[in-house]
Amino acid sequence: MSITSGHSNQGPGKGPIIALSVLLLTALALGVVYVFPTVSNQGYAPDQPIPFSHKLHAGANKIDCKYCHAAVETSRHATIPSMNVCMNCHSVVKLDSPHIQNLRKHFQEGKPVEWVRVHELPDYVYFPHNRHVAKGLACESCHGEVKSMDKISQFAKLNMGWCLKCHEGVTTPKAVLARVRIEQKNPHGPIGPLHCTACHN
Repeated sequence: MSITSGHSNQGPGKGPIIALSVLLLTALALGVVYVFPTVSNQGYAPDQPIPFSHKLHAGANKIDCKYCHAAVETSRHATIPSMNVCMNCHSVVKLDSPHIQNLRKHFQEGKPVEWVRVHELPDYVYFPHNRHVAKGLACESCHGEVKSMDKISQFAKLNMGWCLKCHEGVTTPKAVLARVRIEQKNPHGPIGPLHCTACHN
């Protein structure tokens, strides 16, 4: 009858070395993310199935952002407007346009328009629109001068470094909070939480 020993083949002291290696690699990865923030889709401007001009709707016609993006004050998501919101106007406006006829066809058939998403954060990021709007942050701070865009494009980097810069109270020329001067730190300290679980929970 043979007796096997309960000793590991790793040898003495290898467990702590492996744990330390994993810890160092994790710290290195986090450091790279902070120094070289995650990849950005800044400038991304995909074609949409039906062309939609914010310059015409929000600019020339002065339709408030919240009319179409109705949940922006109450929800984490700003929401894409449903077709019935579009049809509030386009049941009588510009009926001869082939694009509006396409929209009406989708509406009558009950088929949603498959809009291509422009602004998208990774699944591990929690971003509540309602909290930022409640704090007085203008839509243009993150989305740029939408009222002048015929075709929506991603204006800001929307990566970790960009978000942290704003939370730290350091503004950028296109994301200016009234009480903070461009490229200067807020003298009253951070304007948003800086702990990891604020955005990763």
